[in-house]
Order: sequence, then C-alpha cells, then structure tokens
Amino acid sequence: MSSLEQPLGLDKLPSLSNIDRIYRFSSSACRPMGEDMGKGNCWIDGRSCSSSNSCADDFEEYDQETITWGRQMRNSSQRNSSQGRRQNPRNSYCNGNEIGEPKYMLFKGIPRHVKIVEVGPRDGLQNEKTIVPTSVKVKLIQKLASSGLPVVEVTGFVSPKWVPQLADANDVMAAVKNLEGIRLPALTPNLKGFDAAIAAGAKEVAVFASASESFSRSNINCSIEESLVRYRAVTNAAKKLSIPVRGYVSCVVGCPIEGYIAPPKVAYVAKELHNMGCFEISLGDTIGVATPGTVLPMLEAVMAVVPVEKLAVHFHDTYGQSLPNILLSLQMGISTVDSSVSGLGGCPYAKGASGNVATEDVVYMLNGLGVKTNVDMEKLLSAGEYISQYLGRPIGSKTALALRSSSKDSSKI
Repeated sequence: MSSLEQPLGLDKLPSLSNIDRIYRFSSSACRPMGEDMGKGNCWIDGRSCSSSNSCADDFEEYDQETITWGRQMRNSSQRNSSQGRRQNPRNSYCNGNEIGEPKYMLFKGIPRHVKIVEVGPRDGLQNEKTIVPTSVKVKLIQKLASSGLPVVEVTGFVSPKWVPQLADANDVMAAVKNLEGIRLPALTPNLKGFDAAIAAGAKEVAVFASASESFSRSNINCSIEESLVRYRAVTNAAKKLSIPVRGYVSCVVGCPIEGYIAPPKVAYVAKELHNMGCFEISLGDTIGVATPGTVLPMLEAVMAVVPVEKLAVHFHDTYGQSLPNILLSLQMGISTVDSSVSGLGGCPYAKGASGNVATEDVVYMLNGLGVKTNVDMEKLLSAGEYISQYLGRPIGSKTALALRSSSKDSSKI
C-alpha cells in the first residue's frame, strides 16, 4: 500500500454545487395530487422529485433498465392496497398527528432488523498516529463482542510500512479468533495478505476497491482494473477454502482528488466485486461529503446491478450527514450499516476526512425507529468509553455523551 507524501485535503475537493444536476429533497418538491390530497406534509411513496421541484422521472440519464426506488415503492404500495391494508402495530406520526395507516409514511420501507458491522478496531484505529497496544485492541474487540454486535472487523493484513498501526495483525487475530457467536473479518488487499490472514486464523476477509481512478492509484498504487485483478485472485483462493469475502467500494460520492464521482462508476465496481463472489458490498463515503441528495442516485445506480440485500453502507461524518444518509439508505432497502464505536476513524489518504459515524448514534437512531439490532447499548457505551479514555480524547458519540450526562444528572436528584 502506498502513501501520499502530501495527501490532498478536503479543501481541494471541488464543490458539489457545480455538478450538472444536484438531486435534492425539499419541502415543496412534490405537491400532493389526486388521492394524495389532504395528507399534509407527509412523504408520499412513489414520488420522484427533482431539483426543479416537480414530480417527474429524475434519472433520465441512467439506463432504461434501472429500477428506481420510487417505482419499487409505488408497485409495493399497489400490491399492498390490492391485498387489503393491515394496521401498523406501531404508532406513527406526521405533522404531529397520529397516523394509523402506514401507506404514506416515511418509514414504511425500513427493514425490521439491521445488521451493524463494527469497523472501529480496524478502520477506526488505523489512522491513529500513536501505536495502540495489542492488548488494548483485543480488550476493545472483546467488549464490542459482548455488546451483541454480530460483526467486528478486527484488523487488516496490510503492509506495516504504510499502515504501522496494523503491524500486529497476527497477534490480534490469534487473540480473538475463538470468540463465539460473532464474525471477525480482516482486511486483505491482495493474495499475500489473504494467505497471512488465513494462516493467522481468519474465517472471513474483505477486499477494497475504489470508484475513483485517482484515489485507487494514490491509495493502493494501481488502477481500478488492476485492483480488480488482484481481488479476483483473492476471491478465487477464498472459494477453494469456503472463506466468505466482503467487498468495499471507496469514494462512492466524492474523491479528494477527482471531486464528484458519477454513480455509474460506483455501480461498475460494485458489480465487478459482486460478480467475482463477494457476498456483500459496502459502499463507502470515504471523505464524508455525501448528502441524501447525492446518496440516492448512487444507490439507485448500484441497486440496478447488485441485489439490495447484498449491499451495505459506510458513511464518514465529516459534514454531519451520516445519520440522514443512513436513514435514506434504510428507506431504500439497505439493511446492513457499517459504523465505528465512539466515531473512531478517518482516512489516512484523505486529509481532513473525519471519523466514521458512531455506532452508539446509529443504534440510538435505530432503536427510535423500532428497528432491532440486538445490541446492548450499555455495553456498547462501555466499549466506547474504554477506547476513548485510552486515546485520551472525548467520546466521539453525541448519544454516548447525552446518555452519560443524563445519567449523572439523574443521580443528583
């Protein structure tokens, strides 16, 4: 893995306002029509809204085979109405009024269960300048496992020259590989890394490609096509050993070098990873510039070539947009979300990009939506406090800060 002597910061990123067409939502974007009249400001399933604030087919430039989210939701609503309407057992509100019928509700399409992939021990800590001892990493992983998280990415078998924080990959994997009831994948950028991971006891691995040609060359010193050749070698070797392989796509909305990344570029890389056998594709907003308006067309392009159940999202919180982006992704059918305890992370090759969305914040939002995660919040908070105290910095989760503050205040009463 190569390094940039002077990584290009976010100040080099062209403003997304100069994109020919910005997709956005606004309160006046869709006006109720016909049977929709009288629904107030509720979101209306099946409306596709453009920057012109008119209801229309927004994605004309995409291939005609693309199945838009709006069309899927509209068809789903039609099927539900033809089969009879069933009352939603959970109370729903719109404009402050309780709505029993969920047909026009914003949260109708959200999955009932979401799998959280914790990336703190690897993606979160790899950017730390001071080496974190193996024992601290192992204890963090154990704490995260005890919270009920189903997947914790524990380390990466990469060159210690370029990512010295992960030089202890063998020791970390050896210490946690026998934890039960949890998946513990490791990042493997090439066949050499894969072989090392398997020798250390890894039972699942991950590979990473970029939707940006420039970022691929600066990050892993090869073109997108060359990286895909590497990963085909990894997936072929993994198939022989029945080892699951997860695929990451970085820079799915913006790149610190190229700026805006067009959705078809993301779709191409995601499709290639899926075709070579990756069981899941995580779509990463590496520098955290995404908004719901740019996430939507990206997801639509990818969902046209990769089944939605095979997709995950991975948002960095540079501009504080991670939770809105995750909510939109859930509405579109995504049921796997990457996050990092206490918001640990960043990108070594994208100066200025802040950490991942905090796992505590994601769990809190999902709990509020009635979505199951099977994560024990108290144990998760303990893990975040542990690593934050070791690193000597404030907790990076607003939820954790609020809950702890509330607990202290109540103890004084």
